[in-house]
Amino acid sequence: MLIGPSIAPSAPAAAPSRTEAVAAPLPAVALAPASSQPQTLRAAVPVTAGSPRNPLEDARTRVAIQQLQARDREVRQHEQAHMAAAGGLLKSGPNYSYITGPDGKRYAVGGSVEIDTSESSDDPEANLEKGRRIQAAALAPAEPSGADLAVAKLGARIEQRARAEIARREAAANAYAEQATLGDALRNRGEPPKSVGLVLERVA
Repeated sequence: MLIGPSIAPSAPAAAPSRTEAVAAPLPAVALAPASSQPQTLRAAVPVTAGSPRNPLEDARTRVAIQQLQARDREVRQHEQAHMAAAGGLLKSGPNYSYITGPDGKRYAVGGSVEIDTSESSDDPEANLEKGRRIQAAALAPAEPSGADLAVAKLGARIEQRARAEIARREAAANAYAEQATLGDALRNRGEPPKSVGLVLERVA
């Protein structure tokens, strides 16, 4: 559903951060995960074959691995929530950034999905629905990130513009219908108007 250039999500930094970057400019927007674990995740003690075991280091390693596992689950659930709500607006993703834990396994610490935020030039009803769906996709995770909230605001603006255009078109249609009715009335009285402007003038 993309109209216009596609913007790929920006790559997250090596260390987890509280919010991930959102791709810009429009019409494609990347939805980023919510929170990140603190920097201590990257300070886990590596396990070296043949090295003497230190109970304190073993405990730190276990804690680090548990934190990484929890972060990995959080990131994946966050992005899956975006994808499920985006539906046909989804353009790509999920894309994940990883770090390697002290156990040698890779853990997702950041992610993004890309959705279409383009607007139709002549279909305000479609824009109205798209604005609502963009908001739903952005706010789908349990804890939306700052980037997600920005995308939700964009969806709200699209919805607002669509509502205004729909109202404008309805007002124009009503005015035209009223003018046609007045014209019929004048013709029935033997005074056919020469133009819509004349109809309005006679009514005034």
